[in-house]
Amino acid sequence: MTLTSWTQVETEAVRVRGTELRALANRADIAPFIWSAPHFEVDVAKQPIDAAVMAAMQAVAAERGLEAKIRALFAAEIVNASEHRPALHWALRGGGQGIPAIDAMNREAEKAARFADLARKGGLGFHIDTILHIGIGGSDLGPRLMWDALRDYNSDGPEIRFAANVDPEDFHEATAHIDPATTLVIVVSKSFKTPETASNAALAREWLVKHLGEGQANDHLAAVSSAPDKAKAWGATDDRIFPMDEAVGGRYSVWSSVGLSLQIALGADKWRRVLAGASEMDAHFRDTPLARNTPARLAMMDVFLHTALGIPNRTVLAYAHRLRKLPDFLQQLEMESNGKSAADDDAGLVGPTAPMVWGSVGTLGQHSFHQLLHQGMRQSAIEFVAARDAGAGDWNRGRALLANAFAQAEGLLAGRSAAEAETQLAAQGKTGPAASEQARHMDMPGNRGSTTVLLDDTAPESIGALVAMYEHRAFAAGVLWGINPFDQWGVERGKVLAEELDKALAGADPGKRDPSTLHLVQRSRR
Repeated sequence: MTLTSWTQVETEAVRVRGTELRALANRADIAPFIWSAPHFEVDVAKQPIDAAVMAAMQAVAAERGLEAKIRALFAAEIVNASEHRPALHWALRGGGQGIPAIDAMNREAEKAARFADLARKGGLGFHIDTILHIGIGGSDLGPRLMWDALRDYNSDGPEIRFAANVDPEDFHEATAHIDPATTLVIVVSKSFKTPETASNAALAREWLVKHLGEGQANDHLAAVSSAPDKAKAWGATDDRIFPMDEAVGGRYSVWSSVGLSLQIALGADKWRRVLAGASEMDAHFRDTPLARNTPARLAMMDVFLHTALGIPNRTVLAYAHRLRKLPDFLQQLEMESNGKSAADDDAGLVGPTAPMVWGSVGTLGQHSFHQLLHQGMRQSAIEFVAARDAGAGDWNRGRALLANAFAQAEGLLAGRSAAEAETQLAAQGKTGPAASEQARHMDMPGNRGSTTVLLDDTAPESIGALVAMYEHRAFAAGVLWGINPFDQWGVERGKVLAEELDKALAGADPGKRDPSTLHLVQRSRR
């Protein structure tokens, strides 16, 4: 690694490790650590960073050329070097007109929008009560997150059911108690041969044929794919097949025809509002200097926490039921984008890339794994996500939700000493050796940092802006780490091996493999 600016980052990391976080967080002025962005603000005042840390990370950003990389992203230049492609997900939200590849994408988007409007109005020859969305990975997680977040805005559209797992139980659950005659099946698969999706697509067609007959089944099919021949062989007609652009990675693709289910269910107006919020975040990321650029600053903080300080995890705690799928979505976005070891920059890697991301709905986690966060011996960079309109219109319950989020963050920072616990027990009338022993077990070290993302509300614009922020944050972090956040060769390798082993399980020669894998294949053959 030849990145000269990283030396100062390491110096700051040593200093921060020797400073109590409670003292650091007791800032005379927290304003520089409350970062604004369209539709939300981010409070990082409880994190182990200060002005000197951020100045050191700004120097890393300058040496890595982050500003130039952002300009290249929005100019549709090659930013995915290993596949020699631009990354054009942002263009699906507006902007980029006049660039041929983007103009072509926009024409396809208009085709999808017309189909969505037709389907919503009953123009496919039947009324749609349910959309069965079949896909996996980026073809599933983004739409699931958006649907959960915005389904309450769907007052007059169909319901969306999702099937992703190759286990047929997933398909059976997704189709339970729905009427095939009022169901539109949309398969989302770039190759149309991903095993999980191909299996569920076949199950869906069999299900439709069983209940509606061969003649009507195809009327209930649509596909989003770069393999139109395979989609047509499945039963979708030309006017119901929508392409996926190679310049839009799966985990960044919900804005494309991958979101067709959402466009139908939510309607054109609400979908435009989602895109508008994301577009506002694009403008912020593209036009705001790095010193005030919220996704870029979050990426700088991430690299400092996870690489310079060596914190291996990020725990995402969504204090909004509508955002319950956010940890799942971020697992793919962050770990598939930045879980790399091949440098994309001549300066090389600064250290381990990408945290392990996990999490849950906030109050549920409080009754399970928050124990480890407060008293365990392993570190995590904790991120609370909450909304000011918590409670779905019930302010008393929404207030309790926000109070829990804020209390968890405060408790992680403040902790509680055994002496403080003993004082609390004494106030309850418990004293003596037994109380002292109990107090020892109530000790919490504190000094555990957290970020709080506070949304203005959970309206479509805010959800669009939030998801776009995480996308840009992952991109900027990849640049700072010195990797390509847009390829996923590890995923591709697993797909190839799965195809080989599927044949082996069916009886083919398994070839040369490790003894354990050969044993598992032999043991599982029928």
